[in-house]
Amino acid sequence: MGELIPTTQGKIPDITVGYQGSWIPLFEMTGQAPAPSKDFCQLLVTKDYVIWRWWKIALRNDRKIHPGEKRETHDDFIYDDLLQAEITRVFGKDAVEEVKRMAEGRVDWLSRLPKPVLLYLCSFLDIIDIAHMSSVCKLFYEMCNHDALWEHLYSRYSTAVSPETQELANEIGWKKLFFTNKLQVQVQIQRRRKKKLAL
Repeated sequence: MGELIPTTQGKIPDITVGYQGSWIPLFEMTGQAPAPSKDFCQLLVTKDYVIWRWWKIALRNDRKIHPGEKRETHDDFIYDDLLQAEITRVFGKDAVEEVKRMAEGRVDWLSRLPKPVLLYLCSFLDIIDIAHMSSVCKLFYEMCNHDALWEHLYSRYSTAVSPETQELANEIGWKKLFFTNKLQVQVQIQRRRKKKLAL
């Protein structure tokens, strides 16, 4: 889940693509089970199901072992102690608790949106709202300080963005440029021009 999804050329993406219902993953973990089995496992939670998949690792090549899958509705998962124990063995108790919360309908939908969608939503906020939102959690802090968001805000509140301003923003960042007073921006642009002429 961790890394930032790049937007198209640093711009806020146009979010017009629809999704395919119940197969959108709300939560996904993959990893290798601890010894002695060392099986590869995947835990996937969708709108309707909790899906547990495993791939057995055999030391001998003569046995054909096929992958396995167990799919349960959210209600069934809440009462399935064996599946919960297996997930705990592989991914830990925190993963099981998170899946239980989702199965009970307690899902933080906003933080589960794809990052380009969050950037798009942030682009409609006022500056003070962005400041408040950035203090909610690490994800929102990352979104509210993203260069693409501040580029959008700069172009919203400024009359025009010259190529020189664009170069300066690429050097110092759009957020810093946004909060820099216009006179200081002009001074920095003049300095950049002089450096280019000197070269």
